[in-house]
Amino acid sequence: MLSVLLVLGLVIGLMVYLSPTLDLGNVQRTVTPDRMDGVPGSGGEGYTFMQVTDDGSPITWPCDEVIEIEVNPQGAPDGYADLVAGAVGRLNEVSGFTFEVTGETDDREFLGRGRGPVLLGWADEAEVPELTGPTAGLGGAAYVIGPGGAARSVGGMVVLDTDLPGFWLGGLDEETVILHELIHVLGLGHSQDPVQLMAAENSGQDELGEGDLAGLAALEEATCG
Repeated sequence: MLSVLLVLGLVIGLMVYLSPTLDLGNVQRTVTPDRMDGVPGSGGEGYTFMQVTDDGSPITWPCDEVIEIEVNPQGAPDGYADLVAGAVGRLNEVSGFTFEVTGETDDREFLGRGRGPVLLGWADEAEVPELTGPTAGLGGAAYVIGPGGAARSVGGMVVLDTDLPGFWLGGLDEETVILHELIHVLGLGHSQDPVQLMAAENSGQDELGEGDLAGLAALEEATCG
C-alpha cells in the first residue's frame, strides 16, 4: 500500500511596484514565502491556482518560454537524473509548457528564489524547516507584478524530502512527487478532489486526473490564449 504523504506547494511572491521607465531587470523585490493550497474560489472543477492577479487571472510563465531547471544532486537518490527527466517529459507532453534541464548546480537557496532557473534538489527538515512532518516535497514559483497588475513567473524551486524512509523505499513514487511539485511551479495549487494528482495528500494516485489536465489547459490558455 502506498504511503499517505503530504505534498505541498510554496508560492514565492515577488511584490513589485514598477515605474513605467523601469524594465523588469531593474526591479526591487520583496520576497514573501508562504504555503498555499490554492487561492480559494480560483480555478475550476478539480483544480485551483497557486496565485492570481487582481482580475483573477492565474500567474504562470510567459507563452513559449523555455523554463530552465538546474538540479542540485546533493542527497539525491540513485537514478535521480532519470526521475527528473521522466517527470519533465510527462509534464511537457500534457501541459503546453516546456521545461528543460540545463545542468547541475551547487546552489541550495531553495526558499529565497528570485529570477532565474528553477532549482530542483533534495534536503531535510534541518535545512528546509517546511519539510517537517509527512511532507514529501515543496514546489512553487517566483513572480513579478508589473504596471497595471499584470504578472508572470520568473523563477522557482522544487525540493524533495530526504528524511522519509517510506518515500524512498517504495512508498510514494519519487517521479510522481517531482511531477506534482513541477505543476506547482507552473501555477496550480492543491485540488480538493482526492483523486487528482494535485490533491494535498497522496493515497496512491500516480497519474494526472481530469481536473489536473483541465487546470494545465487553463494555465496555457491564460498565457497563450
